[in-house]
Amino acid sequence: MAWKWRQQVAVEEAARLLTYRAAYNKSNNLPYAKEAAMAKMFASDAAMAVTTDAVQIFGGYGYSREYPVERFMRDAKITQIYEGTNQAQRMVIAGHILR
Repeated sequence: MAWKWRQQVAVEEAARLLTYRAAYNKSNNLPYAKEAAMAKMFASDAAMAVTTDAVQIFGGYGYSREYPVERFMRDAKITQIYEGTNQAQRMVIAGHILR
């Protein structure tokens, strides 16, 4: 369990740094579409992975509305959908890379 927690902390930091990079570029009038798409895609995928792990750790309780874990997972899932699906974000990233 400890290794999983440490890995999740590292993934959270990576998501934060991608977000900071996109914000820095936007604040400094630099191109930021690719960076924003990368941050959104990575952070939402990471949130879904972390909450899926949490549900598995909690077992049957992970699906119960008595515990907040199931809501966290629902909240994480919607981040992969709104403001552009992660598939759309991947297309934005690929478009910038293939230029």
